[in-house]
Amino acid sequence: MESIRLFVNQVKSKLASLDDESDYFRQMEWAMVVAGIRLPSQNSTYQRLFNCYRILMLLQFSIWVDRVYVAYTEWNSPGELIGVVAFCLALVMILSRVVLMRVYLKDLLKVRDGLENRLNNHHSEGRVRSYRLIRRFFMVLEWIYLFDQIILYAFGINEERQYSVPDNLRRLSKRSKLGFDIFICSNHFVFSSVYASILTIMNTVFMGFSTELENIVSECNGIFERARQQVTVIPLYEGSSEHTEMRENLVFWSTLKNEISLIAERHSELIEHVATVRNLLKVSFLLIFYTEIVFIGCALFYVKLIGITMNTVIVVSYVASILLECYWFCRLTDNINGTNRAIGFALYNLDWPIQLCDLPNSRKQYLEIRASLLVMMTRSQQNLGITCGGMFEMSAQAFDELMKMIYSCLMFLLSVTT
Repeated sequence: MESIRLFVNQVKSKLASLDDESDYFRQMEWAMVVAGIRLPSQNSTYQRLFNCYRILMLLQFSIWVDRVYVAYTEWNSPGELIGVVAFCLALVMILSRVVLMRVYLKDLLKVRDGLENRLNNHHSEGRVRSYRLIRRFFMVLEWIYLFDQIILYAFGINEERQYSVPDNLRRLSKRSKLGFDIFICSNHFVFSSVYASILTIMNTVFMGFSTELENIVSECNGIFERARQQVTVIPLYEGSSEHTEMRENLVFWSTLKNEISLIAERHSELIEHVATVRNLLKVSFLLIFYTEIVFIGCALFYVKLIGITMNTVIVVSYVASILLECYWFCRLTDNINGTNRAIGFALYNLDWPIQLCDLPNSRKQYLEIRASLLVMMTRSQQNLGITCGGMFEMSAQAFDELMKMIYSCLMFLLSVTT
């Protein structure tokens, strides 16, 4: 027992050294590798292996395109055809999002570089919480998909027609057929891992925005305390009490102006980061919403035709994951917009009547600070423009509309069959 405990402790320490939470975007880098988007290493051998991994994914996808054709022309089973089409649609959605992230890779890396210094240099409670939430989200999905893969083999689902060896390959040796079986059945876990990695990349970007906005709100709440602290640490020359008070006020106004300018610059940078990935988010959510309407409608229709089997349990787990993703990003968008509005509320609720007196000797600083505050408070009351294809804002209300459209799609399929 002592040796087992020692081994477990060594594994834990090794994992802790691999992920010490110092780099907020480390999980995003690993997710890009798993999704086949980008390999950070420039080593030629690693790059060749990475390209082979991409080719294998495309081959697995091409097999399922062939499965759709065979199911349509030979199987004469509407239920199985709908099931294969639903799974193929899911693969199309996943690969399309991978290609989309590869196209907008420069924008993603630009946002990562912009937020990296902010989030890595300041380990706030919100930063630690969001980092661990991203990791937990990814691990939960991976465990669910691994469990699905075990079900696939444990209950003999891999022997069903959609996973069987094609007729033109039946003359191959047993080892070749075994290799093909593993190749086609493992795509559940491979593409599920790719899907979880895509979600992790999006999640990291969104949680990074949310954490940075929370830090800005925290900076706004303590703006007067920091300005007063700067006054106490700056040495003042001896003189009359009137001159001393005047100098303190000048130092206070100058420090306050600098603090507000830094907060305004930080908020402006974040808005620019959101604008940088706006096209990526806009097209991604458009693809997610309208592809998932058809996929979830077909998947539920497949469950209705086939009934409750272990295969339909796997299908339902995919449907639940996709619905969870839609709900999660709608809620995250609401949270980001709400935190952005909280900046204006935090500035408005400060003790301005007492702290910010219009002194004649500080008239210029007063007007500059007031102008900066008005601009920040006005800008923070606007949403950040995270939309679905530019047609509507992502929100909890948008998720309600998605559920209605999925229900309509399902009712249409059922009425056609009837």
